[in-house]
Amino acid sequence: MMLVRLSGHAGAGKSRLIAALPRFGVDCHRAILYTSRPARKGEAHGKDYYFLSRSAIAALPGWDFYVGPVREMLQAVDLGQLESDLRSCGVVMIEIFADLWPGLVVRLEQRMGVAIPAASAFMTAVDPQAILAKPDDQSRAQLIQDEVERILRWRDKDGPEQIKSRARSAVREILTAIGPEGAKLYTRVLHSSPEGPDGKDDWTRETEPTGRAMQVLNEFIAFYKSVQNEDDAY
Repeated sequence: MMLVRLSGHAGAGKSRLIAALPRFGVDCHRAILYTSRPARKGEAHGKDYYFLSRSAIAALPGWDFYVGPVREMLQAVDLGQLESDLRSCGVVMIEIFADLWPGLVVRLEQRMGVAIPAASAFMTAVDPQAILAKPDDQSRAQLIQDEVERILRWRDKDGPEQIKSRARSAVREILTAIGPEGAKLYTRVLHSSPEGPDGKDDWTRETEPTGRAMQVLNEFIAFYKSVQNEDDAY
């Protein structure tokens, strides 16, 4: 039994990576979360997320669901379904906002009565080396905010206020992941290729991912296979 966490800032390419995995022979069972944001073009209810109103998510029963804020929206995890998947599938991947992770693990372990082995990867489309080369936290934060805003404007899936909110959130998310605490929180920090418009980013403009998208895909597959091997060893 192993829970694999994938976290990362908006626009880091998480959804692109997950969509590419089956084409490269990775049969990855994934927990489907509930979200209060509207479905984007191409997303399907029950496949990408369960799309419910904010009030409907807030009203989900507390014992069976773990609910928390994610930037400007609410998300929820079906604890009963996740428990069932872990017991039957062994390895389950969950794409989840970094701030929700600690509480999820606590709730799940309380429910299941056992410690849950876990491995975590964080994706960032802003070069960690370029960030760390900056002389202070203020200039690092400004680089992150500028780059994430640029990525999200290019991706063109969010309004201006959402872009600013998500870029501000990315500052803390990335600095935590690449800072002193990052090694305790994440097994891998992956420098990703950003998600852009369909057919125009390195994930989708060729018949298969190219450049850094292919590099990070290979890195994640190696990470995921190592996790599977750990689970097999239990």
